[in-house]
Amino acid sequence: MSESTTIPPGSDEDVVRHRGWFAALWHSRDGRRGVIIVGVVLVVGLMGLWGLTPYAADAQNPASVLKGISFSHPMGTDQFGRDVFSQAMQGLGVSLEIAFLSVLIAGVIGTIGGIVAGFLGKWTSAMIMRMTDMMFAIPTILFALAIVTALGFGIVDSAIAIGVPWIPIFVRVVRSPVLALRESDFVRAGRVLGFSRLRLLWRHILPNVAGVIAVQTSLTLSWAIVAEAGLSFLGLGPPPPTASLGEMVNNAGSLAGVAWWTLWGPSLVIVIAVIGFNFLGDGLRDTSDPRTRTR
Repeated sequence: MSESTTIPPGSDEDVVRHRGWFAALWHSRDGRRGVIIVGVVLVVGLMGLWGLTPYAADAQNPASVLKGISFSHPMGTDQFGRDVFSQAMQGLGVSLEIAFLSVLIAGVIGTIGGIVAGFLGKWTSAMIMRMTDMMFAIPTILFALAIVTALGFGIVDSAIAIGVPWIPIFVRVVRSPVLALRESDFVRAGRVLGFSRLRLLWRHILPNVAGVIAVQTSLTLSWAIVAEAGLSFLGLGPPPPTASLGEMVNNAGSLAGVAWWTLWGPSLVIVIAVIGFNFLGDGLRDTSDPRTRTR
């Protein structure tokens, strides 16, 4: 007679099994931090996109040129009298829009490619992996610069330029667990029962790699925000009058000595957003596999 295992209440396994994925994510220290920070970042970014800012982002006020941090201007004003906080809110919204579009492109194409490469025959897998190897041979930033230069400087163009270089990352990340799942007992049983490949992929493979995809998505979002800021810093982001965090950092470079807040304001927003998505990725990793929990 085998001995039954009792799961102690409040343990990681109990939270994951009985309270749902969000409760398990909240139970993780990093996940809780990530949910809070990302939640604030999303709310502020959406308010910036919808124009719900304290001042109009492009409104100039000659009487308030280079005013320091105050209650009416939490991040001061720039050389044109524009409110830095309102600009940062709009810039964050644009960065999030581009980041989510780019991750959608990379995630969907890369996930399909990784599942196909891991589940189908060796020739299909070899062809897909050689294509990803060729993409890996090009440095990511150069790849993005080449794409955005060829397509243009709009929001969708920037999203494509940032998302395409990350497709091979998703392919490799998804392919590895699919290779292991392909030989698992439940997949073999499904083949014996006559399940189609599409049903096996949709019902059995995809749910078991969803955790890996979620973690990679969160980490890619943080990178995409930095990449968008980098392109805008180089003048390859969305054109004016759309505010951009990278463009704000670029414009503030010459003012750092006399108006440090114009540089630190948008830079701080970028750092907070990146930290939040990284915390969320760590929490999702802990939720999908509690054995990897960091202490």
